[in-house]
Amino acid sequence: MTDLANEIDGALLDEKTIQRDRVVVWIRTAGDDLHLLAKLYQLTGAGYDRIQPELGADDTCTLIQHYLLECVRQDIPDDEAIESRWDAARTLHAWLCHLGEMSGQSAIIERAAKAITELFLNSDGEIRDAIECGFLEHVLEMQSLRPFFEHWSADSRLQPAWNRAMEWAKDHPEHTWSLMRSLSMRDDC
Repeated sequence: MTDLANEIDGALLDEKTIQRDRVVVWIRTAGDDLHLLAKLYQLTGAGYDRIQPELGADDTCTLIQHYLLECVRQDIPDDEAIESRWDAARTLHAWLCHLGEMSGQSAIIERAAKAITELFLNSDGEIRDAIECGFLEHVLEMQSLRPFFEHWSADSRLQPAWNRAMEWAKDHPEHTWSLMRSLSMRDDC
């Protein structure tokens, strides 16, 4: 295990304050290593309050976006610490819906939409399927998020996926996000 992995593991196991500057260095150093990104994703979730001063939305969202898109791209099977391609596509959808309900997050959503578009354009059929069916058709259910992906409708490389996803989205307005929210509010599950 690398020194970086050991440092992150130590921060995950410890209950002490974690210096923000240290976390920023870890995020920038992790690269595309999904094992490190998964640890950082966990740390910035469960240990977010221990990061002082606060990590902030920009660095946190940059990490979340990078982690989820790498999960979609790499699809590491049989690793409980890392989301599968399809799980990451669904989490990406939930994350953007969550951001869409917050004020002042359009720059982060715009940046994520651009990165998702680039991944789609530079990928094979399996990755494209996960983005289209696991993410795009569900995110387009949300009228408020459609403008961030509307450029797909005018690009001949993206238009077929846009059209198929819009068919689903129009038939299921806000369905998936509403379902996810109702399931997360249940105490007995």
